[in-house]
Amino acid sequence: MAKSAKREWAACFGVLALLVGVGTVTTFAAPRRAQAQQQPARTPEQIFNRACGRCHPGGGEDIGPDIHNANKTVEQMTTIIRNGTKRMRPITPARLSDPDLEAMLPYLRSLHAVH
Repeated sequence: MAKSAKREWAACFGVLALLVGVGTVTTFAAPRRAQAQQQPARTPEQIFNRACGRCHPGGGEDIGPDIHNANKTVEQMTTIIRNGTKRMRPITPARLSDPDLEAMLPYLRSLHAVH
């Protein structure tokens, strides 16, 4: 092979290696993005534990009062959660989104905290 042909071959091989490398990166990155989008939804109890469980573990008394059998309406409980009380700071939508608050209601119902 002539020197010019070897250079052309090396240049083509370099471009091919670069393209394969880019394809490989894309191939590996795509499943990671898909995995992040397919995370399992949190359960109502997990949402409660993340947002409220530190003060009301399992709905019981600790820093906050026992909320079992509180029998509040959804509107009353939402107002308490969003506005707080004398002892409780408000839980903002940045910390507990409206969809997560809605998703947490079945757990609150299981505790009879809301009806």
